[in-house]
Order: sequence, then C-alpha cells, then structure tokens
Amino acid sequence: MLDRSLEFHTVIMKHPNDRPPAVSALPEGFSERFYEKGDEKAWARLQTAVGEFGSEEDALLAFRHYLPFEEELRKRQIYLIDDRTGTPAASATAWFIQSGDREIGTVHALCCLPEYQSRSLGKAVALRMMSTFYRLMPGREVWLDTQTWSYRAIGLYLELGFVPLKTARYNGAANEYGEALRVMKGKMRPDLYQRFIESAV
Repeated sequence: MLDRSLEFHTVIMKHPNDRPPAVSALPEGFSERFYEKGDEKAWARLQTAVGEFGSEEDALLAFRHYLPFEEELRKRQIYLIDDRTGTPAASATAWFIQSGDREIGTVHALCCLPEYQSRSLGKAVALRMMSTFYRLMPGREVWLDTQTWSYRAIGLYLELGFVPLKTARYNGAANEYGEALRVMKGKMRPDLYQRFIESAV
C-alpha cells in the first residue's frame, strides 16, 4: 500500500539484468500464469486496491496503453493466482521501452492485494518478473521510477539488486534522490536504508 502521509519524491533505480534470479517455489495454494484476454479487469482491481488509481475505471483507461501489444502482454505480464478462489492476488509486468537505438526493460505495476501482503507474494511475483526480463532481454538494463510513498517496495527492489541513481533521468520523471533520502530515514528498515545510501550511483 502507498503511504501518502509522506512527502512525495521520485526515486529512479536500475538493475544490470546480467544473471537470472533464484526463483523459489510459490507458497502452497498459489499458481502463476501470464496475461490472458480479460485480465485487464483483474489488473485494474489490483492497481486500485493498492492506491495507484482512484477507481477501477481509471485503471482500465490506463491499461489501454498495453492493448496494442497483446502478444507482448502474454509473455510479460505475470499473475499469481489463489487456487482456492481463482483470485489474481499479485501481478507485475516486465515491460520495455525504446531508448535511442536499443530497448531497455522497465518495471510496470508491481502490486499485491492488501489481504495477501503477508504471504511473500510481492517478492515472489517480483522474482518472476526479473526472470522474465532475463529470459526475454538478457544483459539489457532494467529501469524503474517509483516514489517515497512506496518505500516498502523500494526495499524489495534493493533486495532484487536494483540500485538508486543519484542524478540520472528516466521516463520524464524528476530525480529527487536527496529529498527521498531525507523522507525515508526512519521509515525504511535500517539495513535497507543503509543499502539505499551505499549502493547509490
């Protein structure tokens, strides 16, 4: 969930994508699959539940970005499913953009329904996303922009091997590394906060 009580500042991170991650088994009772036609409704529900959009209607409008690329979605958008209920409980998208004459990976919409957030599903879907990046575009950097409201996700990204960037620009987002550092002090786990500082380039 987003912590909107904090000042909002943008954080930009990247990953070398130079080796496959160690992907562990899912918790019992869950399975994984890639996008299937109609999953935009599940995606909208997930994104709205974690506060990324004010309504599912707004989220569905945003999903239109993907619709011309349905074949890519079938390779890149991952869902973790509660097998008892059929509920998509978590999702992430190993997307890409053109940067000059090359494609780079870009993290899209990593999220987990609040009622499932104590079951390690966020990390599980993130690892599968990174495995997808490595399978589809090995050795090509993966970038993301996030914000202080998502400081818990920033801790996860650090554990995955992402590093914060002090000055780089990406995707039109401002780089507010210094401001973010100040805001997240005392909020992030101390060891992850220290890693945020020490790994920044």
